[in-house]
Amino acid sequence: MPTSEPAATEPYRPRLHFSPARNWMNDPNGLLFHDGTYHLFFQHNPGAPEWGDIAWGHATSSDLLTWTEHPVAIPATEHEMIFSGSAVVDAANTSGLGSAGAPPLVALYTSAYRDHPVHGGKQAQSVAFSTDGGRTWEKFAGNPVDDRDRTDYRDPKVFWFGPPEGGHWVMVAVDADASRLVVNVSDDLLAWRTASTFTDPRLPGMWECPDLFPLVAEASGAGGVAGGDVRWVLVLSTGGPGQHYVVGDFDGGHFVADAAVPTGRVDHGADLYAAATFNGLDRRVLIGWMGQAFRAPTSPWQGIMSAPRDLALRAVNGVLRLVSRFSPELDRAEREVVSVDGLAVGGDGAGAVVVGRGAALQQRVRARIVPGSAAFAGIRVLVGESCGTRIGYDRAAGELVLDRSASGIVAHDGFATPRRVPVRLVDGALTLDVLTDSMSVEALANDGEVVVSELVFPEPGAVGVEAFAEGGGAVVDVRVSDVLPGLLAD
Repeated sequence: MPTSEPAATEPYRPRLHFSPARNWMNDPNGLLFHDGTYHLFFQHNPGAPEWGDIAWGHATSSDLLTWTEHPVAIPATEHEMIFSGSAVVDAANTSGLGSAGAPPLVALYTSAYRDHPVHGGKQAQSVAFSTDGGRTWEKFAGNPVDDRDRTDYRDPKVFWFGPPEGGHWVMVAVDADASRLVVNVSDDLLAWRTASTFTDPRLPGMWECPDLFPLVAEASGAGGVAGGDVRWVLVLSTGGPGQHYVVGDFDGGHFVADAAVPTGRVDHGADLYAAATFNGLDRRVLIGWMGQAFRAPTSPWQGIMSAPRDLALRAVNGVLRLVSRFSPELDRAEREVVSVDGLAVGGDGAGAVVVGRGAALQQRVRARIVPGSAAFAGIRVLVGESCGTRIGYDRAAGELVLDRSASGIVAHDGFATPRRVPVRLVDGALTLDVLTDSMSVEALANDGEVVVSELVFPEPGAVGVEAFAEGGGAVVDVRVSDVLPGLLAD
């Protein structure tokens, strides 16, 4: 959806997050940066605001914040829906689908066959390609290119492994119902062979949307891993909601988990799933789908994408952890509204103190919370006359709490139950970096050690920010900024 002022009839239309102009959207697909353009493909029903007749929608951006939606890239047919997958630049034209001077873009996607005269109800991996920079796509005549004769084999993520000369293509996909990763290799993106499989009893349930990528560990080592060492991270969606990761090593054909590093959650919220990272960048940028848990009170569309996040590996309490930070593109769209340090709340004073108001629902709120004697202390965002979302620290439980029970429209029963995640204090304080939009709150704690993403549906004009403390006194530093894509041009 092009960034603009939301129509009065679309009060929840986001401005910082991609949403389709109309109808259903789920998983991000084919995330690719090429020739200065970010390509976002996505699971899309172009004909209705509910799941069905799934095709690949398409949007592009130059800054990860403002998106232009294009016509459907890969359409469904009577016998084939176009399920999740990925896209690459075939720079050396290994596939022969382009030319040496004009390398093709190649998409690997799951053909979800329905009542097919040859393939029945199987799922198999297929190819589509573009020779005009991603504007139009053609299905490969030899599809499918990878078939395990299963009904649950899907979601290929493809990348190049090794040097430009002498490397090979890798595809990770899943036997979803068997909780099994399948590692395939190829020289040309068209002929694939299985190199290995991987399972992990720590992650039971359905596996979907795998992503496998290297990250350089940040300084201060953990578990024998020094800063600067390269480790591989496997990200898996494990049923709704659930986005987990496993740290290990990869040799181009086999992934081996590091038993000394526990599995972790990419995001602890109720509304992030099927997150994937971009090919074609020298940093690891993730975007996920927000909205799978229920039907949102939005029209004429369903589903939004998360804000972009840069991923890193960092030692936390001696253990290597995947951490997330809002991508730096957001910084360029910020304009500070108010900054208050040393704000005393609770105790003998007021239990809640107004910090300020933004110009719109799109805000970034950074806070440092010293709980002191308070049982529960933090901030409220998207505050209106009768709504607000609380994010704070429960001292007795040692937990980050995101409470949307009074955030506005209660879209389903899960809104009544606050999200709770164990979190540590660092030098006696909890730090928060919170991004709000017309229908979402994304909270990063302690420089991205813990992430919680959830949908909310606030009342119009809910642009206030407050600090609060209950059961004692706390001290809070707060900085509030408007985040508006229009500022990018200033």
